[in-house]
Amino acid sequence: MTGQARSATAAALLDVRDLHVEFDTAEGVVRAVDGVSLTVDAGEALGVVGESGSGKSVTALALMGLLPTPPARVRAQRIRLGGIDLLRLDPEGMTRVRGQQVGFVFQDPLAALNPVMRIGRQISEVIEFHGDSSRPEAERFAIEWLGRVGIAAPSEVARTYPHQLSGGMRQRALIAMALAGEPDVLIADEPTTALDVTVQAQIVAMVRRLCDEMRMALIWISHDFGVVAGLADRVAVMRSGRVVETAPVRELYAAPREPYTRELVTLARSNEIERAHRT
Repeated sequence: MTGQARSATAAALLDVRDLHVEFDTAEGVVRAVDGVSLTVDAGEALGVVGESGSGKSVTALALMGLLPTPPARVRAQRIRLGGIDLLRLDPEGMTRVRGQQVGFVFQDPLAALNPVMRIGRQISEVIEFHGDSSRPEAERFAIEWLGRVGIAAPSEVARTYPHQLSGGMRQRALIAMALAGEPDVLIADEPTTALDVTVQAQIVAMVRRLCDEMRMALIWISHDFGVVAGLADRVAVMRSGRVVETAPVRELYAAPREPYTRELVTLARSNEIERAHRT
């Protein structure tokens, strides 16, 4: 994916400044995100990488107002998406933003999809809610989206329920739902973690192609630097709730500055060698 050139004067599509997230627990206050700042330009792919518990997913959920408050407490100096100040939106306003301006792909599609609603109807509801399509039009568009994410026989799959599909098919359907509102930004939170290597590579390539076609920004969250290295323009490395290093992906992969980043890069290279031996 080719991101647009960054400029000191150009406003980022998504601008996050000094984000903090704390949780009240029985053991006391847990600080999950500690002063995170991120920017994403239109058409750019940002990879957010770090080990489990580094704050990656909590950051994404906080941006989209998806954390229950309480027990979470979220504060930030700024969270702006285009001309929208997300910090000033009420719950109804955030619901409009989710799907229309931002699509979100969760790690577990079986938990994210409605188990008692057919796949096609779940996608067509998004299209109806965020556009002006009639129900028949939305259902037709839903089938088209299933085809665009690489699902064979999309008309048949549209009539199925989530439990009737494989993990890879469910994740493709969830991606179709996230893209159906044609958002400006797609946030994908560890979307291929539970999939085998072959299906993972197919989904990564598909997302990259669709983001290019739609000129859509992408935030791809992963613990696997190798996956992000083949997808992103820039990478933000998170550890213990903080961004410890941000750089263009080739620069960071070739010469990481932080010891923690070097560990992630070394692990990614080892995984690449192992995958090559398997094939």
